[in-house]
Amino acid sequence: MSQIENNVPDRSEAGKRLLTVDGQKPLILVVDDVPVNVAVLAEMVRSEGAEVRVADCGLVALQRARLAPLPDLILLDIMMPGMDGYSVLGELRKNPETKDIPVIFITALDGMDDEEHGLQVGAADFITKPVKLPILIARIRTQLELHRAKRLLSSQKNWLEIEVDRRAMENSQLATRLQLAFEAAGFGIWEHDATKASVQWNEALCQLLGYEEGPGNIAGFLDLVYPEDRPVVQHLLAGSNLGNQHVDVAEFRLRHQDGYWLWVETRSRAIHHAPDGAPLNTIGTMLDISPRKAAEAEHQLVGAVFNGVSDGICITDADQRILLANEAFSQVTGYTAEEILGHTPKLLKSGVHNAAFYREMWETLNACGNWQGEITNRRKDGSLVSEWLNISCVRDGSGNVANYVGAFSDLSERKSAAERIQYLASYDTLTALPNRNLFADRLGQALLTAHRFERGAAVILLDLDRLRLVNETFGPPCGDEVLVEVARRLQLQVREGDTVGRRGGNEFGFVMANLGQERDALALAQRMLEAIAVPFVIAGETTVITASIGIAVYPKDGTDGESLLKCADAALHRAKQGGRNTFRFYSPQMDADAARRLALENGLREALNRNELSVHYQPQISLESGQMLGMEALLRWHSPQFGHVSPVEFIPIAEETGLIIPIGEWVLRTACRQTKAWLDLGLMPLRVAVNLSTRQFRQANLAATLASALADSGLAAGALELEITESAFVDDLEEAVLICRKLKSLGVKLSLDDFGTGYSSLAYISRFPFDKIKIDQSFVRDITENPVNAAIATAAIVMARSLNLSVLAEGVETEAQASFLRGRRCDAMQGFLFSKPLPPDEFAPLLRGNKRLPLAERPREAVQSILLVDDEPNILSSLSRLLRREGYTILTAASPLEAFELLAKHPVQVVVSDQRMPEMSGTEFLSRVRQLYPNTVRLVLTGYTDLESVTGAINRGAIYKFLTKPWDDDQLREQIREAFRLAKQTAHLAGDGE
Repeated sequence: MSQIENNVPDRSEAGKRLLTVDGQKPLILVVDDVPVNVAVLAEMVRSEGAEVRVADCGLVALQRARLAPLPDLILLDIMMPGMDGYSVLGELRKNPETKDIPVIFITALDGMDDEEHGLQVGAADFITKPVKLPILIARIRTQLELHRAKRLLSSQKNWLEIEVDRRAMENSQLATRLQLAFEAAGFGIWEHDATKASVQWNEALCQLLGYEEGPGNIAGFLDLVYPEDRPVVQHLLAGSNLGNQHVDVAEFRLRHQDGYWLWVETRSRAIHHAPDGAPLNTIGTMLDISPRKAAEAEHQLVGAVFNGVSDGICITDADQRILLANEAFSQVTGYTAEEILGHTPKLLKSGVHNAAFYREMWETLNACGNWQGEITNRRKDGSLVSEWLNISCVRDGSGNVANYVGAFSDLSERKSAAERIQYLASYDTLTALPNRNLFADRLGQALLTAHRFERGAAVILLDLDRLRLVNETFGPPCGDEVLVEVARRLQLQVREGDTVGRRGGNEFGFVMANLGQERDALALAQRMLEAIAVPFVIAGETTVITASIGIAVYPKDGTDGESLLKCADAALHRAKQGGRNTFRFYSPQMDADAARRLALENGLREALNRNELSVHYQPQISLESGQMLGMEALLRWHSPQFGHVSPVEFIPIAEETGLIIPIGEWVLRTACRQTKAWLDLGLMPLRVAVNLSTRQFRQANLAATLASALADSGLAAGALELEITESAFVDDLEEAVLICRKLKSLGVKLSLDDFGTGYSSLAYISRFPFDKIKIDQSFVRDITENPVNAAIATAAIVMARSLNLSVLAEGVETEAQASFLRGRRCDAMQGFLFSKPLPPDEFAPLLRGNKRLPLAERPREAVQSILLVDDEPNILSSLSRLLRREGYTILTAASPLEAFELLAKHPVQVVVSDQRMPEMSGTEFLSRVRQLYPNTVRLVLTGYTDLESVTGAINRGAIYKFLTKPWDDDQLREQIREAFRLAKQTAHLAGDGE
């Protein structure tokens, strides 16, 4: 039974502040082994405005008494099992951190001896149970105020002791410094008595000027003064009528005994005055200031040089704070001296150089005392300036850096001249295109990149057919105008990163880098011919000029620039022989491809009228339930002449020729009608997805066409989903947003297709009213084994969920891919794992049968699973037998690819891999596992010869430990047990992090 009355009153907000002192809430530790007592006591003090910490036994109380912040008061029960309150109090008093915390015993012991004993052992107060709230609060408040008063008194005492010591030390140091200053200053003292017209020098002043004794009178004194300075001395000796406190200061030259002139500074004060105020007795000091005067003269000379040179100069202290900058510095940077003083040169940092550049600069400067080199800084107006900078360290007598001196010259004019020379050497002066030399260099760079990344490239040579006639008819200046216009038109046709140059005369050259498919070169050649064919206006007359084009492709036609140019030139010659205004590929096969493309284009123009086009449907499946959610409408073409033509081949042709507009509208209307027919049969509530091409998306009447298709078919707008690729947004983002919102207002759904293959910027995606994003199949294809694609897909899913968008993955072909995506909370998929695209008559049975995707049940996460990877079956067998008795779920794989499949399907805590395998090394495999499944514990089996590479993998965190072959059975089992313990800790921490 609790002996503490649960009689906490319901107080107002004002009443809850009884325990606060100066607005601060105290922290009280409540200790009692009876939970009810703890709860009631805690609520009592908490209701009065205190912060509460509780403990149910003595050991816990000691631990929590030492936690920061320390309690201001402890309410401690005496009778507790294990360690009673007296023992707890004793331990608290032993600890320096807790010895001053007041403790009030709260106990059922009510004898006088008990109370006396409790106070004797160090308790601040003694309260018997049952506890009454007013008494408890009053005593707590008394102890809190007393405790705070003691702390304040102790703090003040300590402060006073420290302050007294500090001031005593300061006085001692000041006295010492004054004594040293007096001894070291070297002041001479003189005295002038006006009544006797006498002057007296002390010994120090005589030694200063090299005389055995002073001059004795005014005349002798003035005789030692430099003639031009004598009026200054006469005025000084005449004194001042400003009173005894006025000090006269003067500087003049005195002749030394050795004959040279010494600059001195004198400070004097009249100590007696006549009734009319005239000084009767004057005393003063005299100090040799010749070094200072010499320094001032030198400073003036340095200043003249400092501000007269054309180079900018900047001087900083050891902390790089600018102390001085000359006029040239201000002229170059735009900052006045007042604006730059106190700042560091980082104010001029341009952002052009990386951290490594500055780190190397300072390492050289600190090691050698000097650094010089070219640097780009930013002026005050934001413009960049190139400088040749020299920085030197200035060290003091102890060898420590006292200052840094930087001097720079502006390289802008020099660079401009050099750039102009370089430009004239690399660019055609008429068209501003790269000339023959630069074109060859760009071609060489493109071929190096193509070779490195195993990509294609193309060289295209273009020759104007009738430019000679223009020159003969209108004159060379008009011919030059045509060349400039041709250059402008051609530059509009090439992609960013490609090169167009003028090789001389009528000939232009093109370098297509990163050639994805050979037909891209064909399309570019067609665009060039069309651009040149647009009539030119020359001297008020319209003239048509044509061109011939030759094309060579890397690596088919050559692997170096010279051979490719030779092939392209041969192809150009063939084009001219073929009648001009045409193009030729060097490869006969590519000529055949060009002919096929033209034939496909002609055939595609009649495909709709001949009913050669059809729409197939591919299901879209929920990864959560396996239920069919919808389908994507996909265009197919079966030509009597060419057979089945791949969409990859004919859709780009339709895009380029504009045929995609009528074909796309036909697909849209066909899909709407078919979906409406299936819905009317009551087969399944589905949504159909239809692709919008870039040209369709930009059509002004798109919304009207869409509304018409929905109205004609009777399909509800919510049952139609439009898929739009990122390429549709590139040209005009603002207009694209408006178009999407207009489409959305019709009630249809919008999805972003081929996500990840373009910009995939969160900044612009968030502006569009999308309902779904589709992860491109290029990322799904190797998602279980490629950490980069896995990371991209995972990031896309996380981003989509943050924007409340659903996610569908395309091209899912294996259960491992589906499991991996399901584990990352991807919503849906489409791909050959469930079904290929089907014609309507084959798709309908899927709907009638309500076919579902089988979902493999994932094993429980609590099961200890280990994956063993080795290409040798006997090793896998031996390891399996050894570990089977440990009760683990053992998965085995004979290759890394097989292992990735298992990891995608099963939760695994520990992975053990052989180091030497044909496909990839164990460390490379486990590095990928680390990126894909970071919570796994990874071990590698290796021989001693591989230890260096394995050690590197350990240092990078790719593997946890290595096990050597042959292994010790007991040691290996213990290492595996330790790995599972680590995996459990990692999983626990990951759970806490969530």
